[in-house]
Amino acid sequence: MMKPAPTLPRRTLLLGLSAALLSACASRGQARLAYLNGSAFYLEKIQWPRDKTLLRLRLLDITDSNAAPAVLAEQSLEKVGTPAAYSLCYDAQGVQASRRYVVDARLFVDGELRMQGREQVASMDGNSAGPQVRLQMIAID
Repeated sequence: MMKPAPTLPRRTLLLGLSAALLSACASRGQARLAYLNGSAFYLEKIQWPRDKTLLRLRLLDITDSNAAPAVLAEQSLEKVGTPAAYSLCYDAQGVQASRRYVVDARLFVDGELRMQGREQVASMDGNSAGPQVRLQMIAID
């Protein structure tokens, strides 16, 4: 009888795949990293349970209104209150002055979307502060 081939733990496989992807990205050239720092807040007198909150922020290129926005950076913050500071790391070489960028923020409570907001980014020079994104309640059916 043949013994089954030993299986690698999932974690080992994921680490190997991640290393391969990172080396592939590194071979394309060095990215020039920049940070967009700002905050997200809401004005409503609501206190969500912090242990059940998740704030997801994305830096989006919305220039082409006929296409899905391109995601340049993403950050998820758990157990947040308001205001919540964010720092989105992006490749400055992929940014063009002629394009339009926004920070999109979504607040999830216990896995359900409760608030969202979107603000235009005034400058993407790597030195300017990012926008303060006001979150607003969404209609719950």
